[in-house]
Amino acid sequence: MKASSSFKAGLVALIASSALLVGPLHAETASSETDSGAKVEKQHEGKKHHRGHKKSSMHKMLRKLDLSDAQKAQVKTIVEKYKAQRPEKPSKEERTAHKAEMVSLLTAASFDEVTAQQMISQKQVREAEKMLQHMKMQNEIYQLLTPEQQAKFTERLEQGRTRR
Repeated sequence: MKASSSFKAGLVALIASSALLVGPLHAETASSETDSGAKVEKQHEGKKHHRGHKKSSMHKMLRKLDLSDAQKAQVKTIVEKYKAQRPEKPSKEERTAHKAEMVSLLTAASFDEVTAQQMISQKQVREAEKMLQHMKMQNEIYQLLTPEQQAKFTERLEQGRTRR
């Protein structure tokens, strides 16, 4: 009797968690289909703000280093170079296919650990490439700085790490 009741409780928990995961996906699709777009636009605004925060923190740090006009121009050139090297974002179709694959993985009768590991590995590779490019860019910018600016830059980086 206890085994049956705990099985039912587990099944209910699994269904509820699946509904929570699929709910936002369905809501986003329904929102797009009804052409209201307000909800989706609001979600994208938040993402833009978050991405902008990363850019602004680096921007704020450089602004406090009192860069010369020549240094500012060189920094701008470096940033543009790395923007051009940035890989393209996945298309809407690719993102939709990925979401569908994720939903099918999470809602399958038996969990496919190999597929999940592949999905995780792919994401980790993309994130590692982005981080590597960002670090290379920061190193190039650091090399442009005077020794005093480099010391200030390092100090600010250390302060940022201790705040987190």
